[in-house]
Amino acid sequence: MIDRRTRRGVRWIAGAVAAIVGFGAALGDAAAQFRATSVSLYIPSGIGGGYDAYGRLTSRHLGRFLPGNPVMIPKNMAGAGGVVAANYLYNVAPKDGSAVALFMAGAPFEPLFGNSQAKFDPLRLNWLISLNRLVNIAIFWHASPIRTPADFYKDQVLIGSSGGGDSSTEVYARLLNNLAGTRFKIITGYSGNGETMLAMERGEVWGIVGTELSSLRATRPDWIRDGKVRIVAQVGLTNSADIADVPQALDLVKDADGRKVFEILLARQEYGRPFALPPDTPPEIVATYRQAFAAMARDPAFLADAQNMRADIVAASGEEVAALLARTYASPRALIERASAEFKKAAGGN
Repeated sequence: MIDRRTRRGVRWIAGAVAAIVGFGAALGDAAAQFRATSVSLYIPSGIGGGYDAYGRLTSRHLGRFLPGNPVMIPKNMAGAGGVVAANYLYNVAPKDGSAVALFMAGAPFEPLFGNSQAKFDPLRLNWLISLNRLVNIAIFWHASPIRTPADFYKDQVLIGSSGGGDSSTEVYARLLNNLAGTRFKIITGYSGNGETMLAMERGEVWGIVGTELSSLRATRPDWIRDGKVRIVAQVGLTNSADIADVPQALDLVKDADGRKVFEILLARQEYGRPFALPPDTPPEIVATYRQAFAAMARDPAFLADAQNMRADIVAASGEEVAALLARTYASPRALIERASAEFKKAAGGN
């Protein structure tokens, strides 16, 4: 005779088996929906550079994890800071899984700030994964007097930037000056981060605010290893696990509304290499892609290829990308408008 506890156990096992069978059937349905023999992967930049590197890395591996192993065809579609590719995916690309796009980090936020060229609604796109998080940092030469974020309030903190208005190494410093009262004096006109770093070595400037951690590791690995620079602050919404003990520049903004404004502006770098399918793509195909991207991001061959090309992989799910966008777009309109104004002011050199 079977006692009550045993009967409950039998029912639980039977339910679990049914759930597994149902899940397997759902996966089978998803695979059946996906019939593309080739997939166009749109890259929002020209050939060369970070976005092109991540797009082509993905095109070399993703097909192995999709039903039928379709041929992946990378297609560069540069223009308007990624808006051209975003518009194409949203309004023109087929919705059968044969077209997927990589987005520039800032492109999903263009409609939020009223960019009339952005003809898409990021909340309707089917976000699949982000392969990297942009970890911006403030670095200072070891011989400079800057050791902690408290030193950002000295009489004059000399930092370098290539300029160009919307350069992160200029904008983030100005945002901190305007929102947190820091005293960065920005020396512009350098041709790029490489020349700015040479200026640090020569003592022309003390540091850089807003450079990427991955870029520093790739171009100057000895600077961190040999203690030539100090990473004094990180500039983002959350601490990077690699530098978890480094203070957040966001914490320098003491005004509550000012902090929320800075958070809105920092959201664009949280998921730095996001991929999406067009709106109204069948949910079974979206599920197929999410599973394929998740498997690829754990694949040893993919990770080895990424390491070989010095591409950091910090994966976040499509659901996480969608949730961040939903939270940011739900911000009070007054704060969004202030964030837009603050960004334009910082990019304009004020």
